[in-house]
Amino acid sequence: MTTRHRRMSFPALLVALLLALGGTGASAAEPGAARAAARKHFERGTTLYQEGRYAEAAAAFEAAYQTLANGVVLYNLGQCYEKLGDLQRAIGYYRDYLRMVPGAEDRPLVESLIARLEKRHEEERRPQVTVSSEPSGARVQVDGEARGVTPWSDKLVVGPHRLEVTHEGYQPLRRDVELRPGEPLELQLMLTPLPKSGVAGKLQPGQPRRRVWTWVAASAAGAAAVGAVTLGLLARSDSRELLARPHERAEAQQLHDSALGRARASNILTGTAGVALLAGTALFYFEGSF
Repeated sequence: MTTRHRRMSFPALLVALLLALGGTGASAAEPGAARAAARKHFERGTTLYQEGRYAEAAAAFEAAYQTLANGVVLYNLGQCYEKLGDLQRAIGYYRDYLRMVPGAEDRPLVESLIARLEKRHEEERRPQVTVSSEPSGARVQVDGEARGVTPWSDKLVVGPHRLEVTHEGYQPLRRDVELRPGEPLELQLMLTPLPKSGVAGKLQPGQPRRRVWTWVAASAAGAAAVGAVTLGLLARSDSRELLARPHERAEAQQLHDSALGRARASNILTGTAGVALLAGTALFYFEGSF
């Protein structure tokens, strides 16, 4: 194992450790058995680390430290846990090393290492947030800031956030979420289309107004006029037939009654057409004012 702060091999580091046994955390009067046990644990941790067995190496170094406290062992523990990906424990051991060895020559390097690991640890704690929508291509905002379009994925800081998803022609969706360390969040959203034309029958700017009742009145006037003309012609036909030649009394009476009835109906329809025409004229202006 090569320590980064001293750039020395494990044998050299072992010698440094053994020389330090009489320093921090130990006295010259420390029983030889404790020093021997600490050395044995340390040598085992060294071998295990070089073999890439970092969890076992950390256990051996911890046993060495419990037997005889020494700051160098704390640094090596930090390296083991950094290899294992347990950045929080690695940072803790590096800090303990600096506290136990305040005059360490490699303090600037270790402090730089701690800062780098803290940044990496914070990045790993940020949960991954993924947003998809139907239809896709919706705009995603996080706390009022535009972040992209769906499907969208990114890491966000831990804590509360407001997500807003918008798409032209669809109702916007808003979600308040609480993000926790290391817990990814995936949202699959179904957007609701907006109504195609607001309120039914509502006119859009520039759209001509529809005069429904005006056309109803006009149609009624037209139908009544056609009926009046038709009945008038039929009444005239009956009159001409009655006057054209002599008829039996019953036949003559029938032609007379037919002509008279059709003439009356024609007059009624003519009056109806006139009323409908007047009503249509009034409705034309009335409906156009709204």
